[in-house]
Amino acid sequence: MPLSRGLGRVESSELHNRSNRIDHWQRFKTGDFGQKWNSSKLIVREGRDAIAPLLELLNDPAVDCETHWFTIRALGHFPEPDVIAAIARQIDDTADYVNRTAEQSTELSSFAIETLAAMGAAAIDILSQLLTYPERRLLAAKALNQVRSSGVIPAMVSVADDENAEVRYYAIDALGSFHSDLVTPVLLSALSDPSAAVRKSAVMSLGRRQDLQTPHQLSHRLQPLLWDVNLSVSCQTALALGRLGDGDNLDALQQVLVSAHTPIALRIDTVRALEWYCDRSDLTNQTTQRAFAVLNSALRGFSATETDGDKPLNPQEKSQILLAIVRVLGELRQGAIAQQATQSLIGYLKKQPATIIVQAIIMALASLGQSQAFDALLPLLSHPTDAVPIHAISALKRLDPEHSFERASAYLEDHGSQANVLQFW
Repeated sequence: MPLSRGLGRVESSELHNRSNRIDHWQRFKTGDFGQKWNSSKLIVREGRDAIAPLLELLNDPAVDCETHWFTIRALGHFPEPDVIAAIARQIDDTADYVNRTAEQSTELSSFAIETLAAMGAAAIDILSQLLTYPERRLLAAKALNQVRSSGVIPAMVSVADDENAEVRYYAIDALGSFHSDLVTPVLLSALSDPSAAVRKSAVMSLGRRQDLQTPHQLSHRLQPLLWDVNLSVSCQTALALGRLGDGDNLDALQQVLVSAHTPIALRIDTVRALEWYCDRSDLTNQTTQRAFAVLNSALRGFSATETDGDKPLNPQEKSQILLAIVRVLGELRQGAIAQQATQSLIGYLKKQPATIIVQAIIMALASLGQSQAFDALLPLLSHPTDAVPIHAISALKRLDPEHSFERASAYLEDHGSQANVLQFW
């Protein structure tokens, strides 16, 4: 092949590639949203060669806001010092950018923060520096909160007592992810923070720290927050105490469960907390026995006219609590505790509770899978509410897949039942 022809092909290919590159850069600068979106993908593929022209665009105050947004987005793929610094400058005063409204400047500042956060550990230093500027501290704290690297610990500790409650929240929320001697006293101090969001975040974090239970008497520090003025903090405290599983918490949880002054949401979360106690081990464990006894006592107690002789619950509230307890008992499938849960539910079924509770008990007994539940469910085949016999049939099939039909037929015949439920088998 003649040399000139070979060179011509190379030059033609280079010209084509150069033309394509010019085209997608032009669409990136002047196209509509869709064109910018597609062009930005091609620009990122250029690798480091794209950094210089992107930085030039970002620093041009005459460029429109949408192009700047896409420019920041593209630069986010290159976590290098000069890029990080350029993006960080978009968070500062951008009054020179004539084609931006105040609202657009705020949006771009937020997006710049999000982009830096997505860069991870590489952006920690620049974000930490932004914490020193009061007007940027909240955005910087929010970004550092998203960087799950231990490198953020010093910066977040430094603003954990900031005057802005939102800043404190992001700091405590981030610090709760790390097991560090620097973090522990900050989390403990946050339990008494004036902000409910901060207290809740601290409770949530400490509830996962069983290692702090003994050295810091964690349960005793948390228990007072069961009666916090903010309901979400109280609910989170109940769940945290359940996760910690300390037997010393059971009296406090029982008191919350049965108190007439306890909101329904907190009662239900207290039941969930007791589930963790019961789900950890078999009934040979004393703490498990006590937690199970609290649930059983509550099952009986909430069926009475009043909970503690002070303030009666309305029927809907009672149903909510009873449903929560029945659901928990139906989840206890471990050995002896499954048998105890089955006996407890069968006993309560004999009290002829409301239909909605009966249906929940049927499902719980089916889930527990204990053979003694079969005979207890047979009378429900004649229940006056149509849905109950259908639920009972489903449970009976699970409890004895091979002989349930024959046993149910014999029961109905022996008791002279006129119920025509076998058609649903």
